[in-house]
Amino acid sequence: MPRYFYTAKKRPEEVLEGVIEVDSENAAITKLMESGCYPISVKEQPLASCDKSKEIFLFSNRIKTRDIADFTRQLSELLDSGLPLFDALNILENQTSLPQLKDVIRDVRSRIKGGSTFSGSLKSRPLIFSDLYVNLVKSGEAGGMLGEVLANISEFLEKESDTRSRIMAALSYPLLMVAVGFISIFILLGFVIPKLTNMLVETGEALPLPTSMLIGLSNIVRDYWILLLILIGSLIFFVKTRKTNKAIRLIIDRLKLKLPVLGVLIGRSELARFSRTLSTLLRNGVPMLHSIKITSDVIDNRIIRQQIEAAHNDVKSGFSLQAAIKKNTDFPIFLINMIAVGEESGSLDKALLKVAKAYEAETDRIIKVLSSLIEPVIILIMGLVVGFIVISMLLPVFQISLTTH
Repeated sequence: MPRYFYTAKKRPEEVLEGVIEVDSENAAITKLMESGCYPISVKEQPLASCDKSKEIFLFSNRIKTRDIADFTRQLSELLDSGLPLFDALNILENQTSLPQLKDVIRDVRSRIKGGSTFSGSLKSRPLIFSDLYVNLVKSGEAGGMLGEVLANISEFLEKESDTRSRIMAALSYPLLMVAVGFISIFILLGFVIPKLTNMLVETGEALPLPTSMLIGLSNIVRDYWILLLILIGSLIFFVKTRKTNKAIRLIIDRLKLKLPVLGVLIGRSELARFSRTLSTLLRNGVPMLHSIKITSDVIDNRIIRQQIEAAHNDVKSGFSLQAAIKKNTDFPIFLINMIAVGEESGSLDKALLKVAKAYEAETDRIIKVLSSLIEPVIILIMGLVVGFIVISMLLPVFQISLTTH
């Protein structure tokens, strides 16, 4: 439904501003007049600020987790300094240099001015502010500690962003090497080897098996390179759109967890996210059942998410969290024991935070090991492939030389 910014007079000395959701501009004017206001201006909100499809598909319109973390921390500091929420948002809107974030802050501020709560305003932007974010803000509003809660949220988001950045940094160089190696081999097979093949065939000598295999592979690349590109593109598209098919997503996520080393990395990072998210929610006063439900939604791996959802149902039936986790999941005994200790001592949030830190440290160690191993392994594989190509092309030359002598 379209949304309209309005300016209206309630009384001669009172001017109101806000946002209203109706079918048309005339409907907005009618609704304002029915509420006793005289519209001064009614303007439809620009499509760029509310079109969710653009937020999904246009990378230029995406707001990064780090940007949201910075916004949240700055808002927390302004609130702690004694500024009202509306004034703090106004300051952040004016000082931010990111147009998309500026638009979001303006939208939230307008909704608040129109009578909505801060958490309710954030909920209107689910692609930017997750359920976790909204519920934590809601708990902060209810407890009168919004600044403290926002500081906790920013810390959580910064940790998530740092972990993601470390993983991407560890994989960026190996991925670049693979890409360069793949392009080089494609050029060799598609353009260089066919020219050498003609020279070898003209000699009339029987070609060695490795050379014949290489020529056959080169012919496939040369004759069907368009089909190969389509196949690669289709594979990339399939991977990108796997989330739309739950059955395929489950199969892929199950395979991920069974991969050597990488499976451990994925599992530990998901357990760290589970522990830190649940700890953050409980620490800020969100009820247990609601906290578990929100935590399951932030887990990326569907297998682990299903296990947490099953545990949520058991907790709802009266089980303790420790008993529900032990019954429904394959989580490590360390996590289960720490949950049990936390429940017995009444400090479950602190116990979960310790678990999160332990698994994050383990994840860092695995990333360092992988980053130190992946590079030489890729170099070795590329060396073997290039060596096979070189030897396959040199064997006929040696064979002709021996025959001549």
